[in-house]
Amino acid sequence: MNNNSPLLHDMADKQKVLIVDDERLNINVLSDLLKPNYKIMAAINGFQALKAARSENPPDLILLDVMMPDLDGYEVCRQLKADESTREIPIIFVTAMGQEADEKKGLELGAADYITKPITPAIVEARVRTQVERKQHLDELQQAYAIINRQKERMEEELNIGRDIQLSMLPQNFAAFSGESSIQLYAAMQAAREVGGDLYDFFYIDDDHLCVCVGDVSGKGVPAALFMTISKVLIRSRAADDLSPASILTHANDELSANNDAMMFVTVFLAILNIRTGELRYSNGGHNPPYVKRTDGRVERLDQKHGPVLGPLGGIAYKEDCVTLSAGESLVIYSDGVTEAMNPSRALYGDERLAEFLQDEAFIDPKDLVTRVVQSVGDFAEGAEQSDDITLLAVSASALQDSNAVESFTKCIVNQLEEVGVVLDAFSEFAERSGVSKEAYNKINVAFDELLNNIISYGFPDGGKHEIEVKAERDAERLKITIVDDGVPFNPFQREMPNLDGTLSDRQIGRLGIHIVRQLMDDVFNKRGVDRNTVTLIKLLYSACVNRNNLCLVRKIRG
Repeated sequence: MNNNSPLLHDMADKQKVLIVDDERLNINVLSDLLKPNYKIMAAINGFQALKAARSENPPDLILLDVMMPDLDGYEVCRQLKADESTREIPIIFVTAMGQEADEKKGLELGAADYITKPITPAIVEARVRTQVERKQHLDELQQAYAIINRQKERMEEELNIGRDIQLSMLPQNFAAFSGESSIQLYAAMQAAREVGGDLYDFFYIDDDHLCVCVGDVSGKGVPAALFMTISKVLIRSRAADDLSPASILTHANDELSANNDAMMFVTVFLAILNIRTGELRYSNGGHNPPYVKRTDGRVERLDQKHGPVLGPLGGIAYKEDCVTLSAGESLVIYSDGVTEAMNPSRALYGDERLAEFLQDEAFIDPKDLVTRVVQSVGDFAEGAEQSDDITLLAVSASALQDSNAVESFTKCIVNQLEEVGVVLDAFSEFAERSGVSKEAYNKINVAFDELLNNIISYGFPDGGKHEIEVKAERDAERLKITIVDDGVPFNPFQREMPNLDGTLSDRQIGRLGIHIVRQLMDDVFNKRGVDRNTVTLIKLLYSACVNRNNLCLVRKIRG
């Protein structure tokens, strides 16, 4: 017969029934009844039954007699049910012992059914079929569970790799913000079981400005992690050339909302800290309000919302606010995984508990603060598995320059040329008060005058009334002037330099004033934010930088 014969396949596919009885006649009767539909195995005592059940090809069902010498059916059943390898094989007692107590004992030992002799063929066939089909379904379920468990293990392995990648993308260079550093900063993310979308980031925009942010992407898994990565890259790339948190979020949102068919979103709190003055400008895109821990023990909640979450809808102009951090004060930003952490009773850690902890505890530095908050959340959770990442970032102004070391003034004017004189008079008083040398003052004043006149004359073609903010800051090293207006987008420093080599009659009219400004200042630059132009002038004041040719002594103004 050919090995591929359908008959052989039918035999191989048949369920196996083990008949155990010390009377061969009983074995033959049951065998003749069942062999058309099942593959028959036989044993004439309990020991043979145990050996057959524990073989490499165990039966799918056992028909077991009770009264047998040496090892009766009850003991065989007990041993089979105690053995992990055989306990799932269904057993039907087929016996002449028909008392209720006998049947009760057999079922209590784990038998699936109980048939008394003499047998009724139709009853035996029906009960055997029921138990064999049940066993077949159970085997199929176990196989399905095994496949699911293997897939689950593979998915968990992939998620672990994804989580490792996610964590590796978060900055860890905290050493630069420890010890004698002018700014102290620390952040931590305690990942949930699934790959999430929490993010934090921190980096210097230039010598004076540190950008920090915390975000939380909707959803879990790999899509959330990818959206987190994109959000982080967009924010960082925009912030490299923008000092306005509102502008950064506005542009990041426009990019994220493009082709966002899945309608994913991310909440973001972003702040830019002036490390010289402690000025903190911030914008909140649907994120948890952070806290400022003051030196007097107060905890101040920055609860302004400057726009919705980023991603679903473009064309939104985010807003921003400003606070000042004094020496010893900290900004604490967190994700909702902190306040929504649950204990076994499903109670939430909550905003109130976080605020009270920040107010009651005295922290050494941001690392100590973050570590102890995470510990507080862990103690509250009591080991309960969390569904969301727990992310915190703290930055401290403990090593900022003393406020007396930085002097500043701010003046707001309207776009009228007569206002220029008002600003210059105020600047003159400021320069004298802050000890700016006469030589430096004269150069700055000329550049200041030129730029203000240009902005007022050419920046507002609509002829309407507009506000211009002028700010001057002076420390031991330099004087910095910032002019902010809502005029038309224009960068005067991108214009070509005038040709100064020809005669006066051959030279082009205009552009000379901007050339003079460049020559008088050590650095000049312009940035466009959300409907705002920001022009910055910097004049170095310390003696080592007077000689501009001595490049090794001139510090880098912008990073």
